[in-house]
Amino acid sequence: MRTISLTDQPHPDSLTERSTSPRHIRATSEFARTREDDHSPAVWGLGWRSPTLMVGLFLCGLALSVGHHIYYKSYDNTLVESATQQTWTIRIGTGFAFLVKTLLVAAIGIAAVQQMWATLRKKSVNIRGIDAIFSVLSDPLAFLVPDMWICAKTLTLLAIVSWLIPLVALITPATLSVHLKTTPIATDMNVPTVRFTKDFWLNWAFYEGLGYIYGTSFIISRLFTTTSSSAAIIPLPPPLPNSSYTLEFWGPSYKCQGLSEVIAETKGITYTDASGNHYNSFQDVWHRYTINSSYDSTIYYSGSAPEVLNNTLLIATWQYSDDYIKKPTETSLVCKLWNTSYVLDVSFNNAIQTLVPVSTDLVAPCDWDSSTASFSGLSSKSESLGGYHITHLLFSSLIKGILLRGATGAHNGNATQLMQSGIFECAELSNSRRDYPQIKFTASPTCRNKTLGRALEDLSRNFTYSLLSLNAANTSVPVSVNSPKNFYSYDWTNLFAAYATALVVTFVCITIGFFALCSNGVPGKTSFSNFLRTTRNQDLDVLTTGYCLGSDHLPDELEKVRLRFGEIETPQPFKHAAFGFEESVIGLVKDEKYY
Repeated sequence: MRTISLTDQPHPDSLTERSTSPRHIRATSEFARTREDDHSPAVWGLGWRSPTLMVGLFLCGLALSVGHHIYYKSYDNTLVESATQQTWTIRIGTGFAFLVKTLLVAAIGIAAVQQMWATLRKKSVNIRGIDAIFSVLSDPLAFLVPDMWICAKTLTLLAIVSWLIPLVALITPATLSVHLKTTPIATDMNVPTVRFTKDFWLNWAFYEGLGYIYGTSFIISRLFTTTSSSAAIIPLPPPLPNSSYTLEFWGPSYKCQGLSEVIAETKGITYTDASGNHYNSFQDVWHRYTINSSYDSTIYYSGSAPEVLNNTLLIATWQYSDDYIKKPTETSLVCKLWNTSYVLDVSFNNAIQTLVPVSTDLVAPCDWDSSTASFSGLSSKSESLGGYHITHLLFSSLIKGILLRGATGAHNGNATQLMQSGIFECAELSNSRRDYPQIKFTASPTCRNKTLGRALEDLSRNFTYSLLSLNAANTSVPVSVNSPKNFYSYDWTNLFAAYATALVVTFVCITIGFFALCSNGVPGKTSFSNFLRTTRNQDLDVLTTGYCLGSDHLPDELEKVRLRFGEIETPQPFKHAAFGFEESVIGLVKDEKYY
């Protein structure tokens, strides 16, 4: 191993040969003449390039981050028009990310260089450590040098940040993704509707003689039974598995009121039935067609459809306390059939139906006489009359009958259809359910809308909605067909988090760089000219004799030599700053004159 001495001098022959070279003599003489009167000291000052570059690069990175956000935001929830558009969108986003990364890393690099010189002015570092300090921004192996962590902790932190900032370019481009979204496309299509013309309801009835309606056919009876027992709407055929539309039509529905309210509204009106029986008030009609609670102390329910009121249902219920002694609570309902305007939103998701009523407006009560209604199949004056009449027959058969318990404890009653329907679960019939434990429900045990009157109204509307499943009439409406399409989805939170972290860390780094720059008093660089000017020291000439070719391998005898940048001893009458040995260098004094 070669031993280095500070007194080592170059070989005399080599000095003679170099000094007597005509080219060397001429170049040296010309440079000497230009400098023989130049004894100006080195200039202190921060300059404008390094501060401007640090701030400018940071601000450009900030601006491009905002631009990246605005660019991606413009595509959020928009349709992917083509694969080419998608490719270029991601490419441009990636370009933004790489530009931001490059600008921020460059700003941190300038700050790190200032910190390099600040470190070397304050501390002596071995040559291997100095190599690591100057190469740490480009060579990850520099982190393996112990002196980097011992003597240049702040610089090491800046270097780590510089190496990690590029991760932003991995996160931010992916914040714009593509996902499938179901979108509606409006198309005119034929869909089932309710239209009470003769063709629509003609097969709902059984006829005799010259078209007299004497009963309801199995077609409509089965649909009504299914609706009343399930307390649900029968599904209708979808135009397409994923579609939706709005439907408007006219149809029947019941409106239920309390007896006292109806008596007040009909005050002064008299009634006469088909047999000529006369009734002075609605109260008289009620007493004629409804069983009074005095008939039996344990009567639970009475329902009727009087002929004198061709569109009306009368319902009375009684609820008893557990001891059956106290006077029962009576509920008296009058339900009248109305012509109703329906607006309905119909939608299908994978052919599964959802009906949402938009409005159900009662327009006018349905009034007719029994003779006209019974022969409505032959009449052309009012096509809807027969359909409404048959609807009333269905509901009449549902609510007609009584439920009671005799004096011997035997249960009697003929309201069979009522007990099979969902409305039998309503609170007004709780006694009858308790005293009829043998009743088994085959449908969903629900009382929609909580009360008997509201449940009956709801059932009448559900029955009208269920008529759509017959597909007996059609109409053309705009149908929104839901089809999956690719849409852009922008996750701005991840982009903001990534860029905000990078910008904040970069701001901290350039702040450290500014402090280092101010501490140095002059802007530092890692250029050849800086090394040329800061290594003018005869001791270093001796130290590097025999190693002038460089090489990426540092000899063992050099790597442990400690150097520091500062004021060195010189035979000239003025002060000089350069790299020197630890024991021969003192710290620089800011604004002092160095030559």
